[in-house]
Amino acid sequence: MKNVICILVLYNPDVDLLCKVISSIINQVDCLWISDNSPLPLDTSVLSIASVKVCYKKMHDNVGIAAAQNVGIQYAIEEKYRYIYFIDQDSISPDAVIDVFLQKYVYLSSLKIRVGGIAARPYNRCRQEDYRGLIIKGKRINEEMTEVKELISSSLFVDSSVFDKVGLMEEELFIDGVDHEWCWRAIALGHYRFFVIESMKLEHQIGEGDHSFGQISIQIPTPFRIYYQYRNFFRLLFRSYVPIYWKLSNGFKYIMKFFYFPLFVSPRITYLKKMCHGIYDGIIKV
Repeated sequence: MKNVICILVLYNPDVDLLCKVISSIINQVDCLWISDNSPLPLDTSVLSIASVKVCYKKMHDNVGIAAAQNVGIQYAIEEKYRYIYFIDQDSISPDAVIDVFLQKYVYLSSLKIRVGGIAARPYNRCRQEDYRGLIIKGKRINEEMTEVKELISSSLFVDSSVFDKVGLMEEELFIDGVDHEWCWRAIALGHYRFFVIESMKLEHQIGEGDHSFGQISIQIPTPFRIYYQYRNFFRLLFRSYVPIYWKLSNGFKYIMKFFYFPLFVSPRITYLKKMCHGIYDGIIKV
C-alpha cells in the first residue's frame, strides 16, 4: 500500500506563493494531486519543482472546494494511499510535518483512539500570531496536542479509511463550512476525534486579510465568499450534529458583519447584496 498523498485545490492562485506551497510539501509525500478550479489551466512549468508523481486535473468549471477535493479523495482510495494530507493554495506546510503527523497518528491509535484527523495550528503570517476564535475551544491533551471538534482542511491529515465510514465532503456547501461539517459528521457517525498539533505551525491567511474593530479582528472575505458564509450558516444551523457553540459564535459574528461590512468595507453595496442573497438562499432554498 502506498503511503501519503497530498490533495491541493487551486483557484486563480498566486504563482509565486504556489511555488512556495508546493516546495514546502513535495518532498514529504508520495504523490501530489492537484484539482484546478481556475478558469484557465495552470502553467505546468510551475510543477517543474516537483520531485514526485504529480497528478493534475483541470476541472470543467469552478465546482467548489468540496467537489474538487472529492475527486482527489476518490483517486487516493482507488490507488490505495493510506493517508491523505490536504493543503490550501496559500498555506505553507511546516518542515517534517508528515513525519510528525505519522508519529502522532500512531501514538493516538495506540491509545485506542478513533482518530478522525490531525492538523497543524493555523498561523496568521500577516499578524504573526495563531488563529484562534473568540470562543476558546478544545481540550489541551499535553504541551503538543489539543483535542478539538473541527479542523480546517488545510493541513488536515486523515487515514483514507475514515471516508468509508463518514463519506466524502458535502459538495452542496461548495466552499465555506465544508471541512467543519465533515468533522462534525465524522464525530456523529463514527465517534472520531480530532487533534491540533500545537508544535506544528501552518502559515496561512484566511480571506483577504483582517480589519480591527476595537479588540476584535474581523476577517475579510471576498463578496463571492461571504455569500456562501451566510448561505451555509443557515444551511447548517438546524442540523442536530452541528455544535451549539458554532451556531452561537457564528450567529453573533454574522450579525456584526451584516452591519459592519456595508459601512466600512468596499464594495459596500455588493457586500450587502451578497449577504442578503446568502440569507435568502440559506433559509428559502434548503
